[in-house]
Amino acid sequence: MVATASIVINMQARDGFAIVIDQKSYNEAKAQVDAYASVVEQLHGMKSYIVIDRWQVPDSIRAALIRMHSQKQDPVIGAVLVGDIPVAMVRDAQHMTSAFKMDQRRDRRESSVPSDRYYDDFGLRFRPLGKDAEEPYFYYSLTADSRQNVQPTIYSGRIRPTDAGGTSRYEKLRAYLTKLVEEKRRQHQLQQMFYFSGHGYISESKVARIDEKGSYLEHFPELRGRVNRIGYLDHSDRNPVKTMLMDELMRTDLDLAVLHHHGYWDTQYLNNIVKPQTVREAKDFITRYCREHIYEAKQRGKNADSIRVVLEKKFDLPQSWLSDALDQKLAMKDSLSEAASDLHLEDFKGYGYRPNVPVVVIDACFCGSFHRDDCIANEYLFQPGRTVVCIANTVNALQDKWSDRLLGLISNGGCAGDIVRYSTYLESHVIGDPTFRFASAGSQTLDIDHIINEDKPSVWKKLLHNDHPDIQSLAIEHLYRHGMLTSAQLRNIYETSPFATVRLMALEKIALIGDDNFIEVLKEASQDSHELVQRQAIRLIGKSGDERLIPALIKICITNNTSDRCNFNAMADLSVFPKYNLLEEFARQFDDSNVCYTQKDSVRSIIKRTIEHKADMWASDMKQIADTTITPKQRLRLIRQTRNYMAHAVVPTLLNYLPKADADTQVALLEMLGWHSYSYMVPRMIEAISPISTDTHYSEAVREEARKTIARLEHK
Repeated sequence: MVATASIVINMQARDGFAIVIDQKSYNEAKAQVDAYASVVEQLHGMKSYIVIDRWQVPDSIRAALIRMHSQKQDPVIGAVLVGDIPVAMVRDAQHMTSAFKMDQRRDRRESSVPSDRYYDDFGLRFRPLGKDAEEPYFYYSLTADSRQNVQPTIYSGRIRPTDAGGTSRYEKLRAYLTKLVEEKRRQHQLQQMFYFSGHGYISESKVARIDEKGSYLEHFPELRGRVNRIGYLDHSDRNPVKTMLMDELMRTDLDLAVLHHHGYWDTQYLNNIVKPQTVREAKDFITRYCREHIYEAKQRGKNADSIRVVLEKKFDLPQSWLSDALDQKLAMKDSLSEAASDLHLEDFKGYGYRPNVPVVVIDACFCGSFHRDDCIANEYLFQPGRTVVCIANTVNALQDKWSDRLLGLISNGGCAGDIVRYSTYLESHVIGDPTFRFASAGSQTLDIDHIINEDKPSVWKKLLHNDHPDIQSLAIEHLYRHGMLTSAQLRNIYETSPFATVRLMALEKIALIGDDNFIEVLKEASQDSHELVQRQAIRLIGKSGDERLIPALIKICITNNTSDRCNFNAMADLSVFPKYNLLEEFARQFDDSNVCYTQKDSVRSIIKRTIEHKADMWASDMKQIADTTITPKQRLRLIRQTRNYMAHAVVPTLLNYLPKADADTQVALLEMLGWHSYSYMVPRMIEAISPISTDTHYSEAVREEARKTIARLEHK
């Protein structure tokens, strides 16, 4: 049985906070854990419950949290999992991630999503699949009767030190909790923030990063003024940029850092090969690029000399340029250069890197893989510096997601846990203390967490008119959940709000309704003044597939100042619409006398060829799914591929084929259709799939998948 104990200091506490910890960790760090519990009560007015995990089974911990949340007095509204708390590995729920789409027939350690949504989202239901033989991993399948989207009931965080690096996990835990208590007692207002962009991320769009600063001024109006309080560093400012980035995050006056880059559990990818500026650098660039291919070929057991010859012919290179490609000294030099381009786990110790920024948001893949022996997020936490919170992802993440969604709550009465609570993804996690917040800059501080827990529509209606855009956005979120915002009201919010973050929230919610108002808002939002709002609208144009949106899409394609990432998404959109309709609209718009180019005929040819190449790109593959002459393996490959791209007009063909397919194909096809919940074909899909969900002529697996798909299409 779980033993619970509480340290009561604030007798006026209305809510509770659970510190779930294993017995050994509590014994080793009792004084520090008690001090943490005490400071949570003193500063946040919550009753702290120290919950000793005696089972080491996620089911029991989850049951305890559900019980503590439902109790009438001081209900638990947040939790932190400390020490060796088992890891839930979620399966059959990839649609609740932003980008993870791995074939689950692969090793289940790699094809499952480590997620604490198991512990904090009580509306999700799971079927246990057993424990890993070697690791503290427990596998769970999302069931058909579960809610099919993420809406955590409480917020959570994870503090999981390990013995990596030669320091005991308990020593790390004691040191972390000590600095955490000290940092929380500072009650410091957010005064300085910083953001960074790594190579290759969101097409390296400059417009996106310019407008991002505007978003931060909406999230944190206290940063406005004569003094510059928002710093920015781009990977192109220096190559390698690593030490410059580390120096920035070691600043003692920095409060918040948001890092956009590619990543892995042990690496933050920052730079690429230096772009040449001179003839000599051009030669070095070419030879270095070719050597990398030769090194990779050799590692894979291929003939390196053969690859060298192929590269020489492909790029018409003199033999002398690659004659030393396998020289060990040169290979070592290249290896050191590559290591300098990125930030690795060993760099924290090797460079004496001690980040002092209290909160770090890492918008990258895998850097928050807390279930491993070590990860980037853990290194930020367990250094002697002042970092106490790292928001990061356990698996890969979508580049185009709304990465700073409701970020301003952390300095306006909310906490770090709320940022992840509303991220809506399985992979997003608070690594560290989820209760951490900055002191409010306003004269009146809202108790956001208590308001969220009470969830009163009357309160949300009032907060819809709050001065702070993130409070307005939070009100939109909850009023929508209560069914108290119509598409007409959301359209009005979008059309009248001066705040990009509020317009983005309104766009996100009206997309779930998907009616004519949604189409009209998409047309407007595709020309929004804020890059992220525009980019999300463009992505939704492709996800909708409604041909009424073709004029808006073509307008984007012929505008010569479209940002790089918006253009990237517009090119993807072309692939889901019929070629004839696109070309017809292109001719109508481009031939207008108001469309001016110095070389208009040349530009016309380029855009027309692009449309001809992109349009209907996936239609033939989708139609081939129903072709009885292909192999089952080919069919499953095509179905998995169609998760990402949908030729909406082909949906009726797939729906007609569905009843005739074998059971495995039916399950795969149903699962794939569920990915396209914004399609204008959703009503037709629901109509065709609903009978399957109850028809006993289909297998139980097929009926279950049908029920899950219907819930996904209905956003339930």
